[in-house]
Amino acid sequence: MDSNVSKKTNSHNFFKLRFNQKKLGISVKNLLKQELLLILDLYQQKLNVKIEPKLLTNLLEVKVEVFPGKSSPTSWRNYCLRTNSSDLAKVQYLPIIYSCPLGMSLAANLQQSPQTIMEQLACLLTSKDDPDLERRQLLTEIVSSGWINFYLDARFIADWLGRSLCWSQNNGINQPQLTARAIYTLDTTPTKLFPAQYIHARCCSLLRLGARENLITLADNQAQITQPESIPWLDREHNLWLSEIAEYNLLQQLMTISDSWVDNSDCRWSKLALNLSQNTAIFLADCRFLGEVKQKYPQKAIARLGLIVLVQFWLEKILVEKLGVAAPREL
Repeated sequence: MDSNVSKKTNSHNFFKLRFNQKKLGISVKNLLKQELLLILDLYQQKLNVKIEPKLLTNLLEVKVEVFPGKSSPTSWRNYCLRTNSSDLAKVQYLPIIYSCPLGMSLAANLQQSPQTIMEQLACLLTSKDDPDLERRQLLTEIVSSGWINFYLDARFIADWLGRSLCWSQNNGINQPQLTARAIYTLDTTPTKLFPAQYIHARCCSLLRLGARENLITLADNQAQITQPESIPWLDREHNLWLSEIAEYNLLQQLMTISDSWVDNSDCRWSKLALNLSQNTAIFLADCRFLGEVKQKYPQKAIARLGLIVLVQFWLEKILVEKLGVAAPREL
């Protein structure tokens, strides 16, 4: 996927894509698929071309995914410098990016080069007049090599986190008999799921600790935050409290799992659970919520506990509902 990272031979066009905030559920991929469908409908109408329905379905179902970058693309950094964006205020800030090889996927069907297709899209979208000023904006990049990249800003991520927490409160484990049967039986199968089970129990323990430290109040099931009613994900300058590299990686992993769950995709859930537990272990080591953090930045501490709630929820869902093994709350 290196082709969508800035190179001297590629041109990069940035614009603000408006999207319907009401469509934002727990799957970012699902929202972007809907927006891409609108873009391609407009493209077909304005340029009088026909995209094969089967190709369109495959493009939207398979080709939209999180870009696994470990550093900020040069094109994005240059854009921030040109526009004096506050995103560069934090040295460690990394944008979460969803990418789609749009031009390359359409080239054969339209019998045009990816560069030509992306140039047409750039002209079409940058001149598009959207009268609905209430729609939110999402920074979007069209790369001449054939990629379209969507950059999730702090406000977008905060909205997603809030919706994910709300969704988790209404979609807890719905197989209590399976849980009761498996709760005291740690996995001994070759899939080696103990690290995921351990991290799940660790998250439960940390949530109880957060409650004892009066940072949060837990529901009776000890797995949901009742107070504060709304977690403050953003600081006064509208930047995410979650700005460390470990937090970025964990957010990216949680988004990937949410996308897979909504798509009901036939993926390797054991691998997703282990990846989530690995990223969480790094996060827990690097991003504390007690001590100086609690004293100086209590909102940051609460935001980190909110992230722990989501990890606990998804590990329990995957372990119990997808893999049929225990999700112990203490070891």
